[in-house]
Amino acid sequence: MLGFNEVVMVAVLALVILGPGRMIQTVRSLRRETEDLKRELMKEDGTGGDEEGPGFIYHLEELRRRIIISLLCIIPFTAVAFPFAPKIIQFLRHPYGGNLIFIAPAEAFVVNIKVAIAMGVAWAFPVIAYQMWRFIAPGLYPGERKVFLALFSSSILLFAGGMAFAYFAILPLAFRFLLQFSAPWFQPMLTAGKYFSFVFKLIIAFGLAFQMPIVIFFLVAADLASLETFSSYRRAIWVVSFVVGAVLTPPDVLSQVMMSLPLILLFEASLLVSRAYLKARGRK
Repeated sequence: MLGFNEVVMVAVLALVILGPGRMIQTVRSLRRETEDLKRELMKEDGTGGDEEGPGFIYHLEELRRRIIISLLCIIPFTAVAFPFAPKIIQFLRHPYGGNLIFIAPAEAFVVNIKVAIAMGVAWAFPVIAYQMWRFIAPGLYPGERKVFLALFSSSILLFAGGMAFAYFAILPLAFRFLLQFSAPWFQPMLTAGKYFSFVFKLIIAFGLAFQMPIVIFFLVAADLASLETFSSYRRAIWVVSFVVGAVLTPPDVLSQVMMSLPLILLFEASLLVSRAYLKARGRK
């Protein structure tokens, strides 16, 4: 959760990285962009600012249908994962290494349900990504569709890579750092519910965060945004990365920094790949 400490940290980083003038200018620019987007949505199909256009309503209905399909496809994957929940729990317990306890009669059962749902979401991600493609594809030109299809498999691999990075690199480091504050009179007794909430939030957050190169590359390749625009907002995006790290990760500074730094590195890598693609396209 984003608490007072995280807000203060992000504000200080924004002030240091952007400077007072650039910070105020960035906030004003974001507010203007939000107001312009709102006006454009209200004026779609020439209906004016006081009435939602039929095209906009159609897009919302289509988005709603795709979301419903995505949610429904999670159910069978969850049902398949439920019998394997105890083995999955054993696997996910390794970054901590110790035993977990439960302090409520139904907590163990609820944890098994949560583990099955989490695995159902992870296994259903290709279907969810496909539904996203079906929603976006009708509004794309043929060249843009080819680019998006090429990024489809990369998106799945990056999502899996983000989860693996969180499990094998971030979680052991986070537990070593957090549990070192224990003492003979201050022993950790982690409950299963709290532990898996911490683990799932971190793993899924990293899986989603690793989609940044896909988003940036697609926007640049489809000429929906220029490479110069992203470069000019580099410092602002660094600040946003720390905001995302504060929102998506559990409330400890190490997890937030370990989320923010990969986001910054992914952003810089996205710019390099996008620049190479534009040069190759220009030569062609």
